[in-house]
Amino acid sequence: MKHALILSAGLAIGLAACGQKTEPVPVEAPAPAPATAGDMAAAPAEAVKSGVGSGVITAVDPAAGSVTIDHGPIPGVGWPAMAMSFKAAPAVVEKAKVGERVQFDVTVRGRESEVTAIRPE
Repeated sequence: MKHALILSAGLAIGLAACGQKTEPVPVEAPAPAPATAGDMAAAPAEAVKSGVGSGVITAVDPAAGSVTIDHGPIPGVGWPAMAMSFKAAPAVVEKAKVGERVQFDVTVRGRESEVTAIRPE
C-alpha cells in the first residue's frame, strides 16, 4: 500500500513536470443524514402540509390558545407518534376536554402547527 501511494505521488509529480494536467480523483460526497419525522426544522418555511390524527387530549390552555394531544402517527405531515402542544382556534380550545379521545385535523406551515378541528372518537 505504501509503495502504491509513493508511485501514485511520483506519477503525479512527473506528469505535472511534463506540463500535462492530471485529473483529480472524484470524491463522493457523503449522503445527507435522513430527516426524522419529528424534525420540523427540516421543513421549508413555505411548506404547508395537512393531516388527520387521533389521540388523547392531555392539556388545554385557553390563555395560550393551545391544546396538547398525545397522538399516534400522522402520515399526512410525516410525524411519528408523540405528545405535543398545538395552536388552536378559540372554538377548538373551547370544545377540547382533557382525557377525551379525539380525531383532529392539523395544518403545518414550516415550524408552526395548528389543530383546525377536533371530533370525539
